[in-house]
Amino acid sequence: MSKNRCFRIVRAFIKMIRPHQWYKNLLVIVPAIFSLSLFKISIWPILLTTFTSACLVSGANYIINDIRDLERDRRHPSKRLRPLPSNLISIREATILSILTAFAGFSIAYHVSLNVLLLMILLFLNTQLYSFLLKSYALIDVTALSLNYVIRAVVGAYAISVPASPWLVVGIFSLALLLSFGKRVGELLELGGGAETHRTALKYYRKIQIKRELLAASLLTVIVYIVYSLHVHGVRLILTIPFAIYLVAFYTNIVWRDVAVASNPSMLFRYWKFTSAFTVWLILVVVFLYLL
Repeated sequence: MSKNRCFRIVRAFIKMIRPHQWYKNLLVIVPAIFSLSLFKISIWPILLTTFTSACLVSGANYIINDIRDLERDRRHPSKRLRPLPSNLISIREATILSILTAFAGFSIAYHVSLNVLLLMILLFLNTQLYSFLLKSYALIDVTALSLNYVIRAVVGAYAISVPASPWLVVGIFSLALLLSFGKRVGELLELGGGAETHRTALKYYRKIQIKRELLAASLLTVIVYIVYSLHVHGVRLILTIPFAIYLVAFYTNIVWRDVAVASNPSMLFRYWKFTSAFTVWLILVVVFLYLL
C-alpha cells in the first residue's frame, strides 16, 4: 500500500468516526458533577478512560451506519461528501476499521469495569437496532436515540461508582428528546419535499407536528430541571433556572434558522449569547453545589 493511500485511509477514517460528534460522550462526566465528585482527582483517569471508550464505540457505530446507508447517502445533498459515499474509502476497508475500533472501545471499557463494558455493549446494540430497524418508525426513532444519551450518562455513574439516580435518567432523557426532535427539524428543512425518500420516518413528521413535539420536549426539559433543582437542592440552584430556560429556548428557536445546529448541537457555541449563558449556568451550578 502506497504512502499516499495510507494517508488517505487514515484521514478518511478520522472523518468517519466523527470526532465533532464526540461531545455527546461528555455526558459521562455529568454524574461526577451532580454527585459532588468533580474535584476528586482520583476519578479523572477513570472518567477519561471511559470517555475514550465511548468515543471509540460511537466511532464504530458511525462507520457501520455509513456502510448501512451507503446508497441512500449517495443521494443526500451533504452526506454524499462523506468518505464512503464519495469513494475515498472502500466498504471492505470501512468494515475492518469498524471491527478494530469497536474491539478497542470494548477492551478499554473492560479495563474500567465489567459493568462499564456491558453498558458499552448496550450502547452499541441499541445504536445498531436504531440504524437497522427503529429509525424507520416515527417517535420510536427519537426515543431510541435519546436512550443512547441516557446510557452514556449511566456509564459515567458506574465508572466512578456513584448511584445512577432517577433524576439523572429523566433529566438526560428529556434533554435528549429535545435534541433528537431538533435533529428531525434539521432534516426536514435540509431535504424539503424529498425528506421521506432519505428516511422513511420523515414522512410521518410535518413542520406543524414537529414544532409541537419540539415545544413539548423543551417544556419537559425545563420542568424536569426546575423540579429537580427545587426538590433535590432546595434554593441552592434557583438562580440557575433562568439560564437553563434561556438555553432551552435559544436552542428551540435557532434550529429553525440554522440547519447546522440541528444536525450538530455543538455548533450552538458559535453564538456568543448561547456560549455566555451556558458558561454562566455551568459556573453557577459548580459554585452553588460545591461552595454552599
